[in-house]
Amino acid sequence: MQKLYKSGKALLKEVFETKLMDHTIAFWSLGQAGVLIKGDKQDGWICIDPYLTAIIEEADQQSEFKRAFPPVIEPALLKNIDGVLVTHDHGDHLDLATLKELDQVTEQTCLIVPAPCEASVYKEVEQMKLHLAKADEPFTIKGFSITPVPAAHTEYDVDENNDHAFLGYFIEVNGVKLYHSGDTVVTPLLVEKVKAFNPDVAFLPINGGDYFRTSRGIIGNMSFREAADFSAAVGADLVIPIHFDMFPKNRDNPAYFVDYLFHHYPVQKFHMMVPGERFIYHK
Repeated sequence: MQKLYKSGKALLKEVFETKLMDHTIAFWSLGQAGVLIKGDKQDGWICIDPYLTAIIEEADQQSEFKRAFPPVIEPALLKNIDGVLVTHDHGDHLDLATLKELDQVTEQTCLIVPAPCEASVYKEVEQMKLHLAKADEPFTIKGFSITPVPAAHTEYDVDENNDHAFLGYFIEVNGVKLYHSGDTVVTPLLVEKVKAFNPDVAFLPINGGDYFRTSRGIIGNMSFREAADFSAAVGADLVIPIHFDMFPKNRDNPAYFVDYLFHHYPVQKFHMMVPGERFIYHK
């Protein structure tokens, strides 16, 4: 297993030492759909979908969810983080092992989960402040203005209270707009909502879906083509592909995404991140 670009205490040190100007954000890839974001000069920071659970044993060669690389950072090192946003109740997004370890070392962190996920974290997370996210109901966390948006994985799913089980997040901080889609396919409603938001940075899955993965219980996402077309349709300034690097049995080659952009949207800005990498975006 290859060594990570940057991880652990070295990554945390970089987070703390990163200073930002106006209209600037910094973000780090945690692998899969995980992103850590630092967004204002008051040192506020959040993360989305941190999947930092222990590595599956090497002997488990047949697992659908065998990690391709170790966790970028230990959950306990995030003890001072202001917020953890979860997009939906799948293990690589709502990772209870990560959340329980973090819960042991912090009381100040706000844990945000879709309202239908309450039962999954009830009694599992006791110290962190729990916020149940509902579509189109905004909230703030230390300089971050956040609005949940419905996601379709692979269709819209609501509970008896009409609350969406799958969410993405619109995030505004330090004059920059970000959209993290969570797991989703493209729908007319999603195009409409994200286009109206007009994100500067969009984090979009590119692993797609197919009959054989679906038959094994692996739910699909945007394909690399759809993610590229979507980013152009909504006017994102910069697109960051996610959800392609963690599980060898559920990913697609990001080079296809790059090639498709080159041929169809040659002026669309993008960046393919490696786990532990920092990216600084200035609007």
